[in-house]
Amino acid sequence: MLTFHTTLLYIHIFLGAIALMVFWLPIIARKGSKLHINAGNMFYYIMLFVAGSGIAMSLIGMADPVGIYVNSKQISMEHIEKMMVWRIPFTYFLLLLSMLTWVTVRHAIGALRAKANRDMLRSWTYQGPVFLMFPVAVFVGWQGISIGMPLLIIFAIVSLITAINISMYVFKKVVAPRAWIIEHFSAMVGAGIAVYTAFFSAGGRKVFSEWLPGEWQIVSWLAAPVIGLTVLMALKGYYQRKYKVQADNALQHR
Repeated sequence: MLTFHTTLLYIHIFLGAIALMVFWLPIIARKGSKLHINAGNMFYYIMLFVAGSGIAMSLIGMADPVGIYVNSKQISMEHIEKMMVWRIPFTYFLLLLSMLTWVTVRHAIGALRAKANRDMLRSWTYQGPVFLMFPVAVFVGWQGISIGMPLLIIFAIVSLITAINISMYVFKKVVAPRAWIIEHFSAMVGAGIAVYTAFFSAGGRKVFSEWLPGEWQIVSWLAAPVIGLTVLMALKGYYQRKYKVQADNALQHR
């Protein structure tokens, strides 16, 4: 199991690094152009695998945390117990973040394909993962409160809001014409925020630990969401005016 987890981790990191760069191509490309469509599809499929592999690795880590995270390291049982106090809840966080990424990037393409015909989004196969986020987010939030880890609490709230907003868009009786454009754009940017958050919280924290020790590392973890939300709000207003989508009906996810 450790070999499978390690192999999956390397592929996950490699594709995640590609996603960090590919994300910007559909953002800067002319909307509807060949580059926009191809780069968007590439980002979509990469992110599905990255999110799916993240879910798989999290479940493996939850099933055998000592075997995966300790392995053959020569450390005392006392140290292992102390490490597991934060390691296991952090694995729950990575599971939630992977689920959030999966649901968000899939909704970006789902809204685009469905356009005004939202009936195709109301199946259990589509909404099932969204509904599953509710109990998982509540559990992760509770874990964050129990061990005093704000990162878990913040992303539990973000995940709940995202799941609520997706459900509202899918099941709301009437939405504004062309609201799917804002939905597609918001969800795709949200997926980008998720992949950058994963980078800073999982891999990037080692880089920033020299400058942001201890509790200050949460600054690097929250940098992507804060910057991403700011940019999203600004661009969302621009696209609402450009495509004449009423602000009160264009739902925001992040």
